Amino acid sequence: MFTFIVTCYNQADVILYALESIRYQIESFGGDQKFQLIVTDDASTDGSQEVIRQWMSRNRGLFAKTGKIFREKNLGICQNYVDALKHTAGKRFVVLNGDDLLAPDNLFEITDRLKDHDIVCTAFIKFTGAGEMIRSHNTYLEVVLQEIIGRKCLHRAIKLGCPIMGTAVYRKSLLTEEVYDLILRYRTANDRACFQKILEERADIRVCYVNRPMVLYRISEHSISNFHSPTRLLHNREIAKLCRAAKASEPSAWHRMMLSWQEKSAYVRMSSNYFVRLLRFLSPYYFIMLWLYVRNYGEIKKMERQLIDPNWVNCRDHYKKIRTNVKKYLNWQD
Repeated sequence: MFTFIVTCYNQADVILYALESIRYQIESFGGDQKFQLIVTDDASTDGSQEVIRQWMSRNRGLFAKTGKIFREKNLGICQNYVDALKHTAGKRFVVLNGDDLLAPDNLFEITDRLKDHDIVCTAFIKFTGAGEMIRSHNTYLEVVLQEIIGRKCLHRAIKLGCPIMGTAVYRKSLLTEEVYDLILRYRTANDRACFQKILEERADIRVCYVNRPMVLYRISEHSISNFHSPTRLLHNREIAKLCRAAKASEPSAWHRMMLSWQEKSAYVRMSSNYFVRLLRFLSPYYFIMLWLYVRNYGEIKKMERQLIDPNWVNCRDHYKKIRTNVKKYLNWQD
């Protein structure tokens, strides 16, 4: 059994893209595997739940098992995330936000690496609402840095709230009640809380990075990457809270100071003033990035090119194909 998890909140206009990208993976690469689909909706008010119900009903033959977790009260992505994880039947699984898509590459080849690793870090390509892939190499510095950070300073980077591992896949056995408990203290910081607790519990974790896009990440006015998004403001507050939590159990005075510094940087990111937000570049996290970038400049630039240049056209065409499939589905509904 392989499990697909989709989390949704007020994404009726784009959730079909995520679901159709799952259908593409199953029909193109699924073979004889059995599949489970879990969709969680956090009390959407735009008709998302009905869109999901209709699609799952029409495509129920793809899945050996399905589950819908539809809330009447909005509780945040972290509650949705944990509830879905607790209903996961597959030994391998992937979590997809409702406004994103799975990339055209064979997802199951990537998750097969979990035979030899506990966590497989993956790449993504960003795209706009119009479906244009963002091709600027420097946009993906933080993505390819997963390879360098994973080799050199993974535990420290995670504690400092480095935005890595957002699209990683990992062994289900890493999910303990303690991991769930930490995630549920937050509303938006599900990935960071999850990996921070996993790495706190396991010093011998085996991590690898795959420099291929697993997810197409939609950039919108509501996404966390938008500085003016209310979700971004809440997310930064929660990153500061995560730093405080890590500081409480940190034995090293030096690293406690670094965590305090990073906590203050998270609050700087919430400023509405552009010039105040620039102070975030003085944070420990950015110094780590700068040090790794300078030390590994040639390798990083090569990895950025290897990620974007061979893949952006294929990802663009994949998005267009999924959009066509969505239109066909909507015409069938009509």
